Amino acid sequence: MTSLKTKKFDLNTERDFALINSQTLSNLKMKHSSYIKVKSDSAEIMCEIIATENLIEPELIGLKESSIKLLNIKKDQKVSVYARRKPASLEHVKNKRIGSVWKENQIRSIVNDICSGQYTDLEISMFTLAQFYKGLNMDEIQFLTSSMSEYGTTIDFDEPVYDKHSIGGIPGNKVSLIIVPTVAAAGLLIPKTSSRAITSPSGTADTMEVLCDVNFSADEILEIAPKTRGMLVWGGTLDLSPLDEIVIHRVEQPLGIDPHSQMLASIFSKKVSTGVDYLVLDIPTGEGTKMPTKEDAINYAHEATELGRRLGIQIEGALSYGEQPLGKAIGPALEAREALNVIMGKGPTSVFEKSAELAGILFEMAGLAQPGQGASLASDYIEKGKTKEKMEEIIGVQGGNSTVTPDDILVGEYTATVTAPKDGYIVKLSNSTIKKIAFAAGAPKHKVSGVYLHKKLGDYCAKDDELMTIYSNSEGRLTEALNLSMNLSPYILEGMIIKRISSGPKV
Repeated sequence: MTSLKTKKFDLNTERDFALINSQTLSNLKMKHSSYIKVKSDSAEIMCEIIATENLIEPELIGLKESSIKLLNIKKDQKVSVYARRKPASLEHVKNKRIGSVWKENQIRSIVNDICSGQYTDLEISMFTLAQFYKGLNMDEIQFLTSSMSEYGTTIDFDEPVYDKHSIGGIPGNKVSLIIVPTVAAAGLLIPKTSSRAITSPSGTADTMEVLCDVNFSADEILEIAPKTRGMLVWGGTLDLSPLDEIVIHRVEQPLGIDPHSQMLASIFSKKVSTGVDYLVLDIPTGEGTKMPTKEDAINYAHEATELGRRLGIQIEGALSYGEQPLGKAIGPALEAREALNVIMGKGPTSVFEKSAELAGILFEMAGLAQPGQGASLASDYIEKGKTKEKMEEIIGVQGGNSTVTPDDILVGEYTATVTAPKDGYIVKLSNSTIKKIAFAAGAPKHKVSGVYLHKKLGDYCAKDDELMTIYSNSEGRLTEALNLSMNLSPYILEGMIIKRISSGPKV
C-alpha cells in the first residue's frame, strides 16, 4: 500500500479514474488501464489507471471532483493506493459458464460486490452474459430479486399499491401515460417508477420527461403520491435497485440485450421496493418482440406469476399484440404528443384500447369492476375527461405545464418522408427496423427525434403515398436514418396476388 497526495482534475468522465505519473506507476509496479483501490479515512473506490508523462507530477494522484467528494478528502490530502484484487464472488460468475447453480449466499455476495463498485465493466458483462447464455432457475431468480431489492431503498405507503409494467420489446408503447392517470382518477394508488429505454427508442421515463420532471426522491414520492394518487417517475434516482441501473447502463444498453432472468429480477426487485401489491404485466408477443411466439409469452407469464406469488405480489399477465409498433409515434416527444392526444380523445384506437384493457384489469383486481367489465369502466374515465383532468394534476405536481397540449411539444426540425415504391397492401412492418431507424435519428437520447408512421399493417398504399416521416435534431443523423430506411425497408408491400405459380405451357 502506498500513500499519494491528491489533486483535483476537471475531467468529466463517467467512470472513476486515477491519473498517475508513469514514473510513479513504474515504482508501484502498476500498468496503464489496470485498476487500483483508492482509500481515504472514510471511504474507498475503485479507479482505472490513466498513465501520463506530463499532466501530473510524480507522487501525486489525480482524481475527478466526484471521486474526491465521495472519498471526503480535503485539498492535497493523501490517500492510500493499492492494487485491486478480483472479488471472490467473481468465481461464482465464472462457474455459471459450466452450468453451476447459484446459492442464495453466492448471489447475495455477487450483488453486494457489484453494487459496492468491486466489479469492472467487463466483469459486470460476464455476470449479465452468464444469465443470457446459461439462464437461472426460479430459485436463483427469486434470490437475485430479493438481493437486489434488499440492497436498495424501500418505500412503504401503508396502503395497497397498484402498478402496470410492460416487458417492452415493441416501439411506441406509451400506454403508461394513459393508464396511470386513469387508475389514479379512480382513487387507487399507482406511484409508477419506470426505466429509461433499454432496447426501445423511448422508455416511459423518457416520454414522461418531455412533459415534466421525473427525478424525485423516495421522501418526495411518499409525500406527493398519496395526494395525487398517481405519479410517473424514473426509478434510477430512487436507488430502488442499484444493481439494475448498473447492469442496464453499462451492459444491456450498449449490447442491446435483456436477459430473461435479469428482466424478471429487474421488474420485481423494484416492485418489492415500492411495496406493490397488485400488478398487471403487459407481455407483447409476436415477431420482433422479446417473446416471439405465444408459447414464449405464456411460459413467461407463468414464471412471472410464480415469482410474484413467492414475493407476495398478485399478478395478472396480459399477452398483447406485438407484431408492429403500437400507435403511430415512436420516440419520446412524438410519443408524448400521441399519449396526450389519446387522453383528449383524438389518438389511435390501438393505443386507447390497450390502455383501457390494462387499466381495466387493475380495476377488476381492485374490485371496482366485475371480471370482463374493467375495460369499459376505464374507457369511461378516458372518454369523460377524468383521465385528462388527473394527468394535468400529475404533470403540474411533477413540475410541468399542466395545460400542455400536443401542439406545444416540439419535435425534430429536420424531417424526411419515406414513400411507397409501388401500389400494394402492407403485409409486414418490422419492429426491429423501425427501432433502428429511430435510434439512428437520435432517439431516445435526443427526445425530439423519432419516427411517425402514416401507414401500418393491412393498410393499402398507392405509389408515392407517405409511409413514414423521420424526425431528427441533426441533419447528419437524419441522413443516416433515411439511408437505413432505404437499405433495410421496414415496410413490405404486396398486391392482392402475392405469387403466381404456373404448370407451364400447355403441351
